[in-house]
Amino acid sequence: MEKLPGKTDKKIIMKKLNLFLCASLLLLVSCSKSKDYIIGGKKNPTNKVNETTSDFLKSFDVTTETARLFERAGMNGEINGNVTLIAPSNYAVDRYLTRRNNRNLRLDPTSKLMTVDDIPVEDLQQLKMYIVDNKYWSDNIPAEGIILPTHLAGDSIRLYTATSNSEPGAAWDGSGEPGLGYQYSNFMQTLPVKVYVQFKRGDNWEMDPNERVSLGYDNPECDQVYEMYISDVITTTGVVHVIYSGDYNFSDHYYYHSLFFFGTRADDLL
Repeated sequence: MEKLPGKTDKKIIMKKLNLFLCASLLLLVSCSKSKDYIIGGKKNPTNKVNETTSDFLKSFDVTTETARLFERAGMNGEINGNVTLIAPSNYAVDRYLTRRNNRNLRLDPTSKLMTVDDIPVEDLQQLKMYIVDNKYWSDNIPAEGIILPTHLAGDSIRLYTATSNSEPGAAWDGSGEPGLGYQYSNFMQTLPVKVYVQFKRGDNWEMDPNERVSLGYDNPECDQVYEMYISDVITTTGVVHVIYSGDYNFSDHYYYHSLFFFGTRADDLL
């Protein structure tokens, strides 16, 4: 005679059934036509996080050092307002420190290495260049771009969107073009819309990339353009985009942002 399931057996059966239902639900969600967002490499059914902007910076492993700088600058209240933050990443902070330390070591090989906590608070007021009023993300940023004043007096940035089929400098396969071996169209039905930021430097806007090439990226008058590491993160207080890189060859050393645009390529090495 077949043994009837006891209480323990029933629990096991129900547990397996629940796992099956959860797996089925995840499959349905992942296969649906609803818009999915990638935040920090993790799939999120929306682009919203249940955190303030400052708390998001602290919890996201690419902006932990950035969060410390805003806190040291006394700007947590400012970035938690009705603002959009174009946040530099830890890579930008580290590059800034590398460049400053290299300059110091050239003058004095015994000088102490500067850390995040050694950046003067007065210098950190430049963080205002990454903050604009109101909320802007890919759904309300016009493709042709929008010019916005930042919280740094006299400073402006331009936000715009564009589609792309590859990452700059990704998967060089000998064809002479970056990314041809790793195109989004190979594994996505539609191309992603990316958010870009153009920082105005000097008196004029260089809207044409050729103008920036002619000036030279180390020129303090040359505008800097970056795409985002992640974009469209809507926090409980505002919007966050995290700067990734410029549309340059990886070997150019212009690829990653240096906090406050500090230094030049010559400062990347001793």
